[in-house]
Amino acid sequence: MESLQHYVDQLFQKYKGSKQIEELKWEVLSNLEAKVADLVADGLPLDEAMKKAKANLPSIDSIVGERRKVYIVPFVQELLQLGLLYGLIAWIVTMPLRIWGMGIYLSYSLFAICILIGIVYLILLGINRPDSSHHLTSMNVRFAFLLRKTGWMLWALYFVGTFIFTTALYFGSNLWFSTPVKLTGPYQFATITVTYALPLLSILIPLWLHAIPRLILKYDAGEGDVIAK
Repeated sequence: MESLQHYVDQLFQKYKGSKQIEELKWEVLSNLEAKVADLVADGLPLDEAMKKAKANLPSIDSIVGERRKVYIVPFVQELLQLGLLYGLIAWIVTMPLRIWGMGIYLSYSLFAICILIGIVYLILLGINRPDSSHHLTSMNVRFAFLLRKTGWMLWALYFVGTFIFTTALYFGSNLWFSTPVKLTGPYQFATITVTYALPLLSILIPLWLHAIPRLILKYDAGEGDVIAK
């Protein structure tokens, strides 16, 4: 929505265009668009929905500030939902790998993690009474963005490191002596392919961390007592 984009640009006009400010602008715009879409789906005209979404937006000065008051129960619940979703995706992807040595342990480990996350989520649902859902806690937005950035950097280092290690393990002598690569059969090919592909699953971890700043803004208590949807 171009009008919302222009509105957000105007709100952040007095702040320097640092990377963190640009990320905050994107998160605020995404939350506004989601809020407007929800209101329109509930039957509100588009113009009124945009006005209401803008009215519920906390002041930008407070958003840019480091610490935010957040509704902790729905925040943790949605974070667990994302973790459960990513865990299930990883588990489903690794199910065919049960025929391959370490794939058995990996698949069952992911399944156990999904069960654990599901249990914690159900416990939170059980205690999610009207009074508990409005409990506030202070969260550091700057740290959330730093955590997200660090997560992506560590994942990139891990992926590059495992790629180099796997290449050296299977093809080091071929590269060193400039000899052609020879595979003994389909099983060896599958083993090498899986060894290269499995580290890609770890991208779900930085993706999970990536959602934290967005959820902080989504469940920001703001100046009122309304959860931003």
